[in-house]
Parts: sequence; structure tokens; C-alpha cells
Amino acid sequence: MVLMFENEPLDNEHAGGHYYHVCRGRIDPTSIPVPPPDHPYECPQCGIELETEDFWVAQLKGSV
Repeated sequence: MVLMFENEPLDNEHAGGHYYHVCRGRIDPTSIPVPPPDHPYECPQCGIELETEDFWVAQLKGSV
């Protein structure tokens, strides 16, 4: 698992939920936004690239 989605329906600002990167077995407590399709999110510590479709899959499954 490298990306986790946490649904928070009562949070008015982020009604869709939050995405968190799991880096080296630890959940980064900082929520990350969905990147634009042409610019994937790259973790500065482990170097993994997460593309937009990875975020949508994590939302459907809860994690990727």
C-alpha cells in the first residue's frame, strides 16, 4: 500500500475525503491533493510517483 484514502463525510471543506501517502511503511500525516494529469506527485523521500488514476483507484478501494 502506497496511497490511502480516508473518507470524511462530515468535513465540510474536504467532503470527498483525504489522501495520504504511505512512505516506507509509515502513513505521512499530511494530506496530499490529487495532482493534475500531466504532473504526478513524487515523494521526496522514497521517489515513488503517484498519478491521478492512482488517487481515483485509492478512493474506490480505500488504498492502493
